[in-house]
Order: sequence, then structure tokens, then C-alpha cells
Amino acid sequence: MALEASEAATVGAAGEADAGRHLRRRLAETPMIHDPFPYRVISGALPDALYRAALAHWPGHEQMRPRQFDRPNRLQMALDARGLASLPPDSAAVWREVLDALAGPESMAALFAAFPEAEARWHISGGHPPDLDARLIEDHAGHAMRPHTDLPVTLYSLLLYLPDDDTQPHLGTTLYRPRDPGMRSDGMSHHDRDLFEIAAQAPYLPNHLLAYARTDRSFHGVEPVPSPCTRRLLMVFPSVDTRRRGAWAY
Repeated sequence: MALEASEAATVGAAGEADAGRHLRRRLAETPMIHDPFPYRVISGALPDALYRAALAHWPGHEQMRPRQFDRPNRLQMALDARGLASLPPDSAAVWREVLDALAGPESMAALFAAFPEAEARWHISGGHPPDLDARLIEDHAGHAMRPHTDLPVTLYSLLLYLPDDDTQPHLGTTLYRPRDPGMRSDGMSHHDRDLFEIAAQAPYLPNHLLAYARTDRSFHGVEPVPSPCTRRLLMVFPSVDTRRRGAWAY
């Protein structure tokens, strides 16, 4: 998908601050949903030109690899220094701009304000700069993930859906409510699907961002992806080692 010259002009160093401000404005405008746990689904999370640039610069299939042996239908690419260096310069610039909008210092501060439980865990850990795990994900038919709460080092999770169109909203992340109201998880295991009921589903729609703080009740997963299908998203997880302080017990 090629960008028109006028659109491409908005993407790059001059647009980074605008993209971050755009994300923070949309975050502030989007109400929190509290059932089954606090989360937001932010529509129009990125400026339209940047979103279309991200679609146009999705990595080739040869750059995506299975990361977990038990999930061969999930391909991934880390957007770390090594991953970005492997991309053509124009593609790397687009993904750096996306990451700056979602995970730059001002956006991180806004997300901490939106999810105080994540900020509390960060302070308990010592308030050191979080590590950032960012990866592009491409799921294919047959992929599924049982209910889980993310690893205990995760502060909050951002899932930016990257479909070309709005024809498959059912492919969004499923949010679960445990049948046992007292059930909690330290995030180290995925759980039997029969122990949960579906409480909500974030719609898999263009430029929609699912945001939630990691707690021991933030159960979510992916229902089996039907065939034929390609499900693309960017996952961003700021994390700190809070386990020694018991900071995940929220």
C-alpha cells in the first residue's frame, strides 16, 4: 500500500510529537470500562496517515518467525534495536514513530495516570525506567491462547490492531471472567478455558488500541482463529522486576 506524497510528508521526525499528542488526547477521551477488569479500547489511536504508513511498512513474511514452539501459527518480530536495524530505513522510521507515540515518556506518564494500579507497581519496584517489550504479531488460522494474566513483571499492556479493513471484528482479544469470583493468577500459567466465561471482546478494527493494567485478575486470551485469516497487531509491554516486592498483588 503506497502513501500519497502529502501523507508521507506527515510521517517522520516532524510528526512524532503530533502522534504522541494524538494518542494522549484519544486516551483522555476514551472512557474506562471496568468489567471484567479495567480497560480501554481506544479508536483512532494513531493519526490516520501514520496508521496507513504502518500498514504499508508491515515486515515481509521472511522477517517474521515463530517465537514459541507450541504456537507455530503465531509469527513475531521484535521491534528492538536489532529488529529495527534489520528493516529498510523508511520502514524503521515509521515503526520508531509508532513506538514513540505509544511508549514515549509523555505517553507512558499518561498511561500510568490512566491505570494507577500500574503506576503503583512501578513505584513499588523502585521507579526505575521500565524495560520495553514491543513486537509485531501475525496470527494465522488455528492460533489460540487460553486465559492468562500476562507475566508478573508486566506493568500494562497495549495491543494495537492493524487490519486493512473492518470486516473481522471478531478476531479481537477476548476478556474473560472466571467462574470462581475468587480466582487469581500470578501470570505464570495459562488456564483451562472451561473455568471462564467470555465477558467482553475488544473489536479487531483498524487503528483500535486495547489498553489495560496487568493485575492478577486481568484474564484475557484469543479464541481459535478461523480459516482463512491473518491477524496483525503490535504488542507493547513496559515491565519491571516487581516479583521480589510482591507488587503484582492488586
